Amino acid sequence: MTVGERIKRIRTFRHMTMEEFGNALGFEGKSASVRVAQYESGTRVPKTDMLREMAKILNCSYDAFKDYNEGSAEDILETLFWLDETNDIWLFEVPTSPSIYSKKGRNKKDSDSDNPNTPFNEDDFSFSDTPIGITFNFRTLNEFINAWYKKKNELKNGIITRDEYFEWKINWPYSDD
Repeated sequence: MTVGERIKRIRTFRHMTMEEFGNALGFEGKSASVRVAQYESGTRVPKTDMLREMAKILNCSYDAFKDYNEGSAEDILETLFWLDETNDIWLFEVPTSPSIYSKKGRNKKDSDSDNPNTPFNEDDFSFSDTPIGITFNFRTLNEFINAWYKKKNELKNGIITRDEYFEWKINWPYSDD
């Protein structure tokens, strides 16, 4: 997702029009919505100070706008290869389970959403081979991933809404929990 796409996603999440957002950024008249449209389309790339102002107005972390260049699967794997050189990455097979864990007809009592070792039904996912889990010899990163896992389970179990989940993500690591 480009920086412009992220700006648009968060702006619309905040229910702001391009004109309202542009005015809040200090642009006047028709140029307000035109400038925002240019940022969102990628025609113009906002400088760091502008991104910080956008984050302030949209009540989100500046980090939500950083361009991480998601890249291809090969790029992501190459990044993990280099992380493995300095932090040791452990890979492991994720066990699959009987159909009682399938998404259809799942009984919440039957699944332990707080247990990271809870198996899942292989029919719920599209893997060409055995699914592989990953963990890092990097305590802080593992703690971050654990927090994300818990928040994602809250969403899955209906404890929080999709909007609350998105709010948590765009304000991470400054979110309350």
